[in-house]
Amino acid sequence: MLFRRGKASLGKSFQDGETIVKQHDPPGSMFIILEGRVQIWVDDGDKEPFLVAVLGKDNVFGSVALYDGSPRISTARAIGRVRVLPVDKRGFLQWLGEDPTFALRIMLKMSERIRTLIAQLVSLRREVRELRQKVGRTRP
Repeated sequence: MLFRRGKASLGKSFQDGETIVKQHDPPGSMFIILEGRVQIWVDDGDKEPFLVAVLGKDNVFGSVALYDGSPRISTARAIGRVRVLPVDKRGFLQWLGEDPTFALRIMLKMSERIRTLIAQLVSLRREVRELRQKVGRTRP
C-alpha cells in the first residue's frame, strides 16, 4: 500500500469519463488513486490525443507538475467511478516529514512507469524501423 490507512478515508470522487486534470492546466496537486482506474492522455497536436497509461489503485499521477511547477503534461480521466487523494506541495512535504518512506514508495511507482514507457518506446522504434524497411522494398 502506498500510504497509511489514516489517509484512506479522504479523497475526491469522479464519475466515468470525468476529467480530473487537463493538459496545460497550471500545477496544483498530485493525485493518489484510492479506488478505480484513471486514463492518462496526451494531446500532441494530432487529430486525436493518445493514451499513455491506464493506472489503478495506489498509483500516482500529476507529480511532475508538483515537483517542477510546470503546466500539466497530460490529461487524466476517470474510468468508471474513481476516488483520488489530491496532495499539494505543502501536504507532500508534510507527509514526507511524517513518513520519509513515502518518497521511496512514490519513486518506485514512478520507476515502474518509466520502465513501461521505455519498453513502449523501444517497441515503437522497432515498428518504425520495420515500416521503413517495407517502404524501402516497395519503392521502384
